[in-house]
Amino acid sequence: MIKKFITELYKENSSIQIDYSLEEYKVLEEELIYFKLEPYVYSLLKQNRTLDKIPTGFKDTLSIQYQSQLIQNLLIKNQTDLVLSTLEKKNISVIPLKGPLFSDKYFDDFAARSSSDIDILVRKEQVAETITCIKNLGFITEEINEEGHFHKTFSKPLPGSSIPLLIEIHWNLLKENTSNLSMDEIWNHAIPITNYQFVKELSTFYTFYFIILHAWRHNLDSLKHFLDIIQIIHKYANEIDYELLFKTARKHRTLKRVKRTLSIVYQQFPQLHHILELPFSKRYASKWQYEVIHGGKVDKRKLYLDFIDYQFNSYDSIYHRYIALFEWLLPSKFGLEAELQHDRLNYLQLYKQRGHGFLSSILSKEKQKRKG
Repeated sequence: MIKKFITELYKENSSIQIDYSLEEYKVLEEELIYFKLEPYVYSLLKQNRTLDKIPTGFKDTLSIQYQSQLIQNLLIKNQTDLVLSTLEKKNISVIPLKGPLFSDKYFDDFAARSSSDIDILVRKEQVAETITCIKNLGFITEEINEEGHFHKTFSKPLPGSSIPLLIEIHWNLLKENTSNLSMDEIWNHAIPITNYQFVKELSTFYTFYFIILHAWRHNLDSLKHFLDIIQIIHKYANEIDYELLFKTARKHRTLKRVKRTLSIVYQQFPQLHHILELPFSKRYASKWQYEVIHGGKVDKRKLYLDFIDYQFNSYDSIYHRYIALFEWLLPSKFGLEAELQHDRLNYLQLYKQRGHGFLSSILSKEKQKRKG
Protein backbone atom coordinates (compact mmCIF):
# COMPACT_ATOMS: atom_id res chain seq x y z
CA MET A 1 0.00 0.00 0.00
CA ILE A 2 2.74 2.44 0.98
CA LYS A 3 4.63 1.93 -2.29
CA LYS A 4 1.53 2.76 -4.31
CA PHE A 5 0.84 5.86 -2.24
CA ILE A 6 4.38 7.25 -2.51
CA THR A 7 4.42 6.58 -6.24
CA GLU A 8 1.25 8.65 -6.57
CA LEU A 9 2.68 11.53 -4.55
CA TYR A 10 5.55 11.91 -7.00
CA LYS A 11 3.30 12.27 -10.01
CA GLU A 12 2.30 15.61 -11.51
CA ASN A 13 -0.31 17.31 -9.32
CA SER A 14 -3.02 16.98 -11.94
CA SER A 15 -2.65 13.19 -12.15
CA ILE A 16 -2.34 12.29 -8.45
CA GLN A 17 -4.90 9.64 -7.45
CA ILE A 18 -5.19 9.10 -3.68
CA ASP A 19 -8.93 8.47 -3.31
CA TYR A 20 -8.53 5.22 -1.35
CA SER A 21 -11.09 3.48 0.85
CA LEU A 22 -11.07 4.05 4.62
CA GLU A 23 -9.71 0.53 5.09
CA GLU A 24 -6.83 1.28 2.74
CA TYR A 25 -6.07 4.52 4.56
CA LYS A 26 -5.99 2.60 7.84
CA VAL A 27 -3.40 0.17 6.44
CA LEU A 28 -1.43 3.07 5.01
CA GLU A 29 -1.48 4.88 8.34
CA GLU A 30 -0.09 1.82 10.10
CA GLU A 31 2.74 1.54 7.58
CA LEU A 32 3.61 5.22 7.85
CA ILE A 33 3.69 5.01 11.63
CA TYR A 34 5.92 1.92 11.42
CA PHE A 35 8.49 3.78 9.30
CA LYS A 36 7.88 7.13 11.07
CA LEU A 37 7.12 8.86 7.79
CA GLU A 38 4.13 10.95 8.83
CA PRO A 39 6.02 14.31 8.67
CA TYR A 40 7.45 13.46 5.26
CA VAL A 41 4.06 12.56 3.79
CA TYR A 42 2.36 15.57 5.37
CA SER A 43 5.03 17.87 3.89
CA LEU A 44 4.72 16.34 0.43
CA LEU A 45 0.91 16.52 0.50
CA LYS A 46 1.16 20.14 1.58
CA GLN A 47 3.59 20.97 -1.22
CA ASN A 48 1.36 19.15 -3.73
CA ARG A 49 -1.68 20.97 -2.35
CA THR A 50 -3.49 17.69 -1.90
CA LEU A 51 -4.11 17.71 1.88
CA ASP A 52 -7.81 18.29 1.21
CA LYS A 53 -8.00 15.01 -0.72
CA ILE A 54 -7.35 12.76 2.29
CA PRO A 55 -9.68 11.83 5.20
CA THR A 56 -9.69 14.19 8.19
CA GLY A 57 -8.56 11.53 10.67
CA PHE A 58 -5.64 10.52 8.48
CA LYS A 59 -4.65 14.16 7.98
CA ASP A 60 -4.80 14.80 11.74
CA THR A 61 -2.43 11.89 12.39
CA LEU A 62 0.05 13.25 9.87
CA SER A 63 -0.28 16.81 11.16
CA ILE A 64 0.35 15.89 14.81
CA GLN A 65 3.57 14.08 13.97
CA TYR A 66 4.64 16.85 11.58
CA GLN A 67 4.24 19.48 14.29
CA SER A 68 6.16 17.32 16.75
CA GLN A 69 8.96 16.85 14.20
CA LEU A 70 8.93 20.59 13.49
CA ILE A 71 9.64 21.36 17.14
CA GLN A 72 12.36 18.71 17.36
CA ASN A 73 14.05 19.90 14.17
CA LEU A 74 13.92 23.50 15.39
CA LEU A 75 15.84 22.41 18.47
CA ILE A 76 18.36 20.44 16.44
CA LYS A 77 18.77 23.28 13.93
CA ASN A 78 19.37 25.73 16.77
CA GLN A 79 22.02 23.46 18.31
CA THR A 80 23.56 22.74 14.89
CA ASP A 81 23.87 26.46 14.17
CA LEU A 82 25.54 26.92 17.55
CA VAL A 83 28.04 24.15 16.81
CA LEU A 84 28.80 25.47 13.33
CA SER A 85 29.29 29.07 14.45
CA THR A 86 31.58 27.91 17.26
CA LEU A 87 33.74 25.84 14.90
CA GLU A 88 33.78 28.72 12.39
CA LYS A 89 35.25 31.02 15.05
CA LYS A 90 37.99 28.43 15.71
CA ASN A 91 38.79 28.13 11.98
CA ILE A 92 37.78 24.46 11.99
CA SER A 93 36.56 23.18 8.62
CA VAL A 94 33.20 21.44 9.05
CA ILE A 95 30.44 19.96 6.90
CA PRO A 96 27.00 19.33 8.46
CA LEU A 97 25.60 15.95 7.40
CA LYS A 98 21.91 15.09 6.98
CA GLY A 99 19.73 16.81 9.56
CA PRO A 100 17.44 19.85 9.07
CA LEU A 101 19.83 21.52 6.61
CA PHE A 102 19.68 18.45 4.37
CA SER A 103 15.90 18.32 4.71
CA ASP A 104 15.54 22.00 3.86
CA LYS A 105 17.65 21.76 0.70
CA TYR A 106 16.48 18.43 -0.70
CA PHE A 107 12.90 18.22 0.65
CA ASP A 108 12.09 21.97 0.59
CA ASP A 109 10.97 21.69 4.21
CA PHE A 110 13.38 21.36 7.12
CA ALA A 111 10.71 19.48 9.13
CA ALA A 112 9.93 16.91 6.43
CA ARG A 113 12.75 14.54 7.29
CA SER A 114 13.14 13.32 10.85
CA SER A 115 16.30 14.23 12.76
CA SER A 116 17.30 13.00 16.18
CA ASP A 117 20.94 14.04 16.48
CA ILE A 118 23.65 16.22 14.94
CA ASP A 119 26.16 14.82 12.43
CA ILE A 120 29.20 16.77 11.32
CA LEU A 121 32.26 15.97 9.23
CA VAL A 122 35.63 17.50 10.14
CA ARG A 123 39.18 16.94 8.99
CA LYS A 124 40.91 14.11 10.84
CA GLU A 125 43.67 16.36 12.13
CA GLN A 126 41.06 18.68 13.68
CA VAL A 127 39.05 16.04 15.56
CA ALA A 128 40.70 16.70 18.93
CA GLU A 129 40.13 20.45 18.64
CA THR A 130 36.53 19.84 17.57
CA ILE A 131 35.91 17.65 20.62
CA THR A 132 37.19 20.41 22.89
CA CYS A 133 34.79 22.88 21.25
CA ILE A 134 31.70 20.71 21.51
CA LYS A 135 32.49 19.82 25.14
CA ASN A 136 32.49 23.55 25.88
CA LEU A 137 28.97 23.57 24.40
CA GLY A 138 27.80 20.95 26.91
CA PHE A 139 28.39 17.72 24.94
CA ILE A 140 30.50 16.29 27.73
CA THR A 141 29.57 12.60 27.80
CA GLU A 142 31.35 10.35 25.32
CA GLU A 143 29.16 7.50 24.13
CA ILE A 144 30.41 4.00 23.31
CA ASN A 145 31.34 3.65 19.64
CA GLU A 146 32.27 0.64 17.56
CA GLU A 147 36.01 0.05 17.37
CA GLY A 148 37.55 0.94 14.02
CA HIS A 149 34.59 3.11 13.09
CA PHE A 150 34.88 6.60 11.66
CA HIS A 151 33.17 8.82 14.20
CA LYS A 152 32.97 9.69 17.89
CA THR A 153 29.71 10.39 19.65
CA PHE A 154 29.05 12.79 22.52
CA SER A 155 25.85 13.79 24.29
CA LYS A 156 24.46 16.63 26.35
CA PRO A 157 21.39 16.59 28.62
CA LEU A 158 18.39 18.62 27.55
CA PRO A 159 16.18 20.43 30.09
CA GLY A 160 12.87 18.66 30.51
CA SER A 161 13.91 15.62 28.47
CA SER A 162 15.10 12.20 29.59
CA ILE A 163 16.76 11.68 26.20
CA PRO A 164 20.06 13.52 25.67
CA LEU A 165 21.02 15.21 22.41
CA LEU A 166 23.77 13.37 20.51
CA ILE A 167 26.42 14.76 18.20
CA GLU A 168 28.50 12.52 15.93
CA ILE A 169 31.88 13.87 14.87
CA HIS A 170 32.92 12.14 11.64
CA TRP A 171 36.35 12.29 10.06
CA ASN A 172 35.44 9.82 7.33
CA LEU A 173 32.25 8.68 5.63
CA LEU A 174 33.17 5.01 5.25
CA LYS A 175 35.20 2.50 7.21
CA GLU A 176 38.76 3.10 6.11
CA ASN A 177 39.61 -0.60 5.84
CA THR A 178 36.79 -1.41 3.38
CA SER A 179 37.23 1.29 0.74
CA ASN A 180 39.79 3.54 -0.96
CA LEU A 181 37.85 6.71 -0.33
CA SER A 182 39.92 9.90 -0.45
CA MET A 183 38.65 12.46 2.04
CA ASP A 184 40.82 15.14 0.42
CA GLU A 185 38.74 14.68 -2.73
CA ILE A 186 35.55 15.20 -0.73
CA TRP A 187 36.84 18.37 0.90
CA ASN A 188 38.11 19.74 -2.40
CA HIS A 189 34.59 19.49 -3.87
CA ALA A 190 32.81 20.87 -0.81
CA ILE A 191 30.87 24.11 -1.33
CA PRO A 192 31.14 27.06 1.11
CA ILE A 193 27.89 27.98 2.85
CA THR A 194 26.85 31.63 2.65
CA ASN A 195 28.16 33.83 5.47
CA TYR A 196 30.73 31.21 6.48
CA GLN A 197 34.34 30.63 5.54
CA PHE A 198 35.00 27.26 7.16
CA VAL A 199 31.47 25.78 7.17
CA LYS A 200 30.77 23.97 3.93
CA GLU A 201 28.31 21.51 2.41
CA LEU A 202 28.69 18.48 0.19
CA SER A 203 27.92 19.07 -3.46
CA THR A 204 24.72 17.48 -4.78
CA PHE A 205 26.82 14.82 -6.52
CA TYR A 206 28.64 13.77 -3.35
CA THR A 207 25.50 14.11 -1.25
CA PHE A 208 23.78 11.63 -3.57
CA TYR A 209 26.82 9.35 -3.53
CA PHE A 210 27.00 9.17 0.25
CA ILE A 211 23.25 8.92 0.75
CA ILE A 212 23.47 5.78 -1.42
CA LEU A 213 26.35 4.37 0.64
CA HIS A 214 24.57 5.28 3.88
CA ALA A 215 21.48 3.40 2.68
CA TRP A 216 23.63 0.39 1.79
CA ARG A 217 25.31 0.39 5.21
CA HIS A 218 21.87 0.19 6.82
CA ASN A 219 20.76 -2.58 4.44
CA LEU A 220 17.97 -0.31 3.17
CA ASP A 221 16.08 -1.46 6.25
CA SER A 222 13.80 1.57 6.25
CA LEU A 223 11.77 3.30 3.59
CA LYS A 224 13.51 6.52 4.66
CA HIS A 225 16.63 5.42 2.77
CA PHE A 226 14.58 4.90 -0.39
CA LEU A 227 12.93 8.30 -0.04
CA ASP A 228 16.24 10.13 0.37
CA ILE A 229 17.43 8.69 -2.93
CA ILE A 230 14.08 9.18 -4.69
CA GLN A 231 13.82 12.80 -3.55
CA ILE A 232 17.31 13.75 -4.76
CA ILE A 233 16.67 12.10 -8.14
CA HIS A 234 13.37 13.95 -8.53
CA LYS A 235 14.81 17.33 -7.60
CA TYR A 236 18.35 17.17 -9.00
CA ALA A 237 18.30 14.62 -11.81
CA ASN A 238 20.06 17.08 -14.10
CA GLU A 239 23.03 17.23 -11.70
CA ILE A 240 23.46 13.46 -11.43
CA ASP A 241 25.77 11.77 -13.92
CA TYR A 242 25.70 7.99 -13.48
CA GLU A 243 28.77 7.50 -15.65
CA LEU A 244 30.74 9.84 -13.38
CA LEU A 245 29.19 8.29 -10.27
CA PHE A 246 30.26 4.78 -11.29
CA LYS A 247 33.71 6.01 -12.29
CA THR A 248 34.11 7.66 -8.87
CA ALA A 249 32.79 4.59 -7.05
CA ARG A 250 35.12 2.32 -9.02
CA LYS A 251 38.08 4.45 -7.95
CA HIS A 252 36.94 4.30 -4.32
CA ARG A 253 36.21 0.55 -4.52
CA THR A 254 32.53 1.12 -3.68
CA LEU A 255 31.00 0.35 -7.08
CA LYS A 256 29.20 -2.84 -6.05
CA ARG A 257 27.65 -1.10 -3.07
CA VAL A 258 26.43 1.78 -5.22
CA LYS A 259 25.02 -0.44 -7.96
CA ARG A 260 23.33 -2.83 -5.54
CA THR A 261 21.62 0.01 -3.68
CA LEU A 262 20.42 1.80 -6.81
CA SER A 263 19.20 -1.46 -8.31
CA ILE A 264 17.04 -2.17 -5.25
CA VAL A 265 15.59 1.34 -5.20
CA TYR A 266 14.80 1.32 -8.92
CA GLN A 267 13.22 -2.13 -8.87
CA GLN A 268 10.87 -1.04 -6.08
CA PHE A 269 10.12 2.34 -7.70
CA PRO A 270 10.55 1.73 -11.46
CA GLN A 271 9.02 5.12 -12.33
CA LEU A 272 12.48 6.55 -11.57
CA HIS A 273 13.65 5.22 -14.94
CA HIS A 274 11.49 7.90 -16.59
CA ILE A 275 13.31 10.62 -14.67
CA LEU A 276 16.86 9.30 -14.70
CA GLU A 277 17.49 6.03 -16.52
CA LEU A 278 19.60 3.51 -14.62
CA PRO A 279 22.19 2.29 -17.17
CA PHE A 280 22.21 -1.35 -16.05
CA SER A 281 19.76 -4.03 -14.94
CA LYS A 282 20.35 -6.43 -12.08
CA ARG A 283 17.98 -7.48 -9.33
CA TYR A 284 18.75 -7.77 -5.63
CA ALA A 285 16.69 -8.36 -2.51
CA SER A 286 16.62 -6.13 0.57
CA LYS A 287 15.48 -6.35 4.18
CA TRP A 288 12.81 -3.70 3.56
CA GLN A 289 11.46 -5.76 0.66
CA TYR A 290 10.93 -8.74 2.97
CA GLU A 291 9.39 -6.77 5.82
CA VAL A 292 6.92 -4.70 3.82
CA ILE A 293 6.22 -6.31 0.48
CA HIS A 294 6.03 -9.86 1.80
CA GLY A 295 4.59 -8.87 5.17
CA GLY A 296 7.13 -11.01 6.99
CA LYS A 297 6.07 -14.22 5.18
CA VAL A 298 9.32 -15.16 3.51
CA ASP A 299 11.52 -18.12 2.83
CA LYS A 300 13.94 -17.73 5.75
CA ARG A 301 16.58 -19.84 4.07
CA LYS A 302 16.59 -17.47 1.10
CA LEU A 303 16.74 -14.57 3.53
CA TYR A 304 19.93 -16.04 5.01
CA LEU A 305 21.48 -16.56 1.60
CA ASP A 306 20.61 -13.01 0.58
CA PHE A 307 22.13 -11.75 3.82
CA ILE A 308 25.39 -13.57 3.12
CA ASP A 309 25.46 -12.23 -0.42
CA TYR A 310 24.70 -8.70 0.78
CA GLN A 311 27.20 -8.87 3.63
CA PHE A 312 30.22 -10.21 1.76
CA ASN A 313 29.62 -9.86 -1.97
CA SER A 314 29.04 -6.10 -1.96
CA TYR A 315 32.73 -5.29 -1.88
CA ASP A 316 34.84 -4.59 -4.95
CA SER A 317 38.02 -6.23 -3.68
CA ILE A 318 38.67 -9.65 -2.19
CA TYR A 319 40.74 -7.97 0.53
CA HIS A 320 37.74 -5.91 1.66
CA ARG A 321 35.56 -9.03 1.62
CA TYR A 322 38.02 -10.83 3.89
CA ILE A 323 37.95 -7.92 6.30
CA ALA A 324 34.13 -7.93 6.34
CA LEU A 325 34.11 -11.69 6.93
CA PHE A 326 36.68 -11.43 9.71
CA GLU A 327 34.73 -8.68 11.47
CA TRP A 328 31.52 -10.69 11.15
CA LEU A 329 33.12 -13.83 12.59
CA LEU A 330 34.93 -11.93 15.35
CA PRO A 331 32.93 -8.77 16.04
CA SER A 332 34.01 -6.21 18.63
CA LYS A 333 32.37 -5.98 22.03
CA PHE A 334 30.13 -3.28 20.57
CA GLY A 335 29.12 -5.63 17.75
CA LEU A 336 28.46 -8.49 20.16
CA GLU A 337 26.16 -6.35 22.27
CA ALA A 338 24.28 -5.17 19.19
CA GLU A 339 23.72 -8.68 17.82
CA LEU A 340 23.17 -10.69 21.01
CA GLN A 341 21.14 -8.00 22.80
CA HIS A 342 21.90 -9.45 26.22
CA ASP A 343 24.78 -9.52 28.70
CA ARG A 344 26.16 -13.00 27.87
CA LEU A 345 28.82 -11.58 25.59
CA ASN A 346 30.92 -14.41 24.19
CA TYR A 347 31.59 -15.79 20.74
CA LEU A 348 30.24 -19.25 21.61
CA GLN A 349 26.87 -17.71 22.43
CA LEU A 350 27.02 -15.69 19.22
CA TYR A 351 27.68 -18.72 17.01
CA LYS A 352 25.04 -20.72 18.87
CA GLN A 353 22.46 -18.01 18.21
CA ARG A 354 23.40 -17.72 14.54
CA GLY A 355 23.42 -21.50 14.08
CA HIS A 356 20.05 -21.87 15.76
CA GLY A 357 18.56 -19.23 13.47
CA PHE A 358 19.94 -20.86 10.35
CA LEU A 359 18.90 -24.36 11.43
CA SER A 360 15.37 -23.25 12.28
CA SER A 361 15.06 -21.65 8.84
CA ILE A 362 16.01 -24.94 7.15
CA LEU A 363 13.65 -27.01 9.32
CA SER A 364 10.86 -24.51 8.67
CA LYS A 365 11.41 -24.87 4.93
CA GLU A 366 11.34 -28.68 5.15
CA LYS A 367 8.05 -28.58 7.09
CA GLN A 368 6.53 -26.37 4.41
CA LYS A 369 7.61 -28.86 1.72
CA ARG A 370 6.04 -31.80 3.56
CA LYS A 371 2.80 -29.89 4.08
CA GLY A 372 2.79 -29.01 0.38
